[in-house]
Amino acid sequence: MQIHCYNCHKPFHLSKEIIFAALDEIDSENLSHYNVNCPHCRRTNRVSPKDLHRAAPDWTKTETDPDTDPDTDPDTDTES
Repeated sequence: MQIHCYNCHKPFHLSKEIIFAALDEIDSENLSHYNVNCPHCRRTNRVSPKDLHRAAPDWTKTETDPDTDPDTDPDTDTES
């Protein structure tokens, strides 16, 4: 997917892995857009979910396994 920076107007590429990760993040956090930093000027560019879906029509929602949830610490004792 080619993006043109809104600030410096230089084009840059988003790989399929980045697009899939962006769609997963938008879906899980219920975001209205995804922020991508321009590699040339480092400014943030907003990319809509519609544009990301157009670039990755074969994307499917990835299910997270509750056993491998990074937010839970297995060493934490919940009993008092």
